[in-house]
Amino acid sequence: MATRKLRSIPESHQAATLAPPVFRLPDKDEVLFRKMLEAYVTRRLGALRHQHKSVDRDTRIILEFLQFSGKAPWYWSEECFEKWSYEIGVVRALAVSSQRHYQGTIRSFLSYLIENLNFRNAVHREYGVDLVQICHPENCIPHISERELTRERPALTHAEIDQFFNAYDIAITEAASFNTKDLRPLQRDKAMFYLTYAAGLRASEVIGLNVSSFQPNPDVPELGAYGFVSVWGKGSRGSGPKHRMVPLTHLPTSALLTWYIQEVRPLFMDLSNANEKALFLSERGRRIALSTFEARFQHGIALAGLEDHGFTPHCLRHSSVTHEAQRFSGEMVRRKHGHTYQATTQGYMHHPDEFVNEEITRAIGSQLDALLGKDKE
Repeated sequence: MATRKLRSIPESHQAATLAPPVFRLPDKDEVLFRKMLEAYVTRRLGALRHQHKSVDRDTRIILEFLQFSGKAPWYWSEECFEKWSYEIGVVRALAVSSQRHYQGTIRSFLSYLIENLNFRNAVHREYGVDLVQICHPENCIPHISERELTRERPALTHAEIDQFFNAYDIAITEAASFNTKDLRPLQRDKAMFYLTYAAGLRASEVIGLNVSSFQPNPDVPELGAYGFVSVWGKGSRGSGPKHRMVPLTHLPTSALLTWYIQEVRPLFMDLSNANEKALFLSERGRRIALSTFEARFQHGIALAGLEDHGFTPHCLRHSSVTHEAQRFSGEMVRRKHGHTYQATTQGYMHHPDEFVNEEITRAIGSQLDALLGKDKE
């Protein structure tokens, strides 16, 4: 039996919308639904090793849809799902990515129930109905090539990348000449942000690196001990951190990291634990914090005179994808940057119009050359 609870509203807000009633399933339905939800959560946490916070979020979404529909899952309909989609998309104006996640959660939960023979039989035996999937491509937001970003993150051009790192060279030289306290942080920052760009890493991935995170690449001995960097990056669909080996493709990376680890990092160890493994350290000898990482990036941007461009640390990752796409195949760029979908990688690319036009000109020119060659033969 449903129970209704309405919160009191001050007289000054009498025109406000009343809180929706709290729906409760009948006892018989409640028992079966709880078994379903507990089994789904157990599978996510156990067999699939998803994170607790991800599972908790999806559980709240399922309960929210239950409240909205006022029915048990075996009575859910496409019409109700579409009304709920309108509620979260139009009325509540959630971001497109959030709407897709909400819809995907309901689809995933129902798929699990439908594939579970015990639950299917229990529903059919007790209620004489079948569990059905109400979420289809026709009523769900598709995974499209464009990323739904609330703010566009630009990529630095090759010239701006050079300007950014040249500014560090000038600042380091000046700091060394005057023996200022900013010398060591500037030296660390140059190595830290160059690796961020060269490997196309997220800020959290850079911060999590250890001195032992590198391996040689037998196919590129010129890179020495720094052929690959071992990274724990962002997982997908609620899974925990995902590991990948990122190939380093910029030859200066090896010399820069060798210099940093052998000459600069030991200067940060004065206040650190002797067993500290973190690659990049703060002035207190601890693993550098995200807030410090972001602040130091903006400091470098100011040194380079690029403050008005809206650059953030993540722009270095966009820059890496954009520039590597001009040297390597799309598949290589996707794997290097740890994207599940090629569409995600494309969302990071910021090729200028002249680059695209040159590609078209070269392609057509090659075809013309081939045709002219055949005519001569």
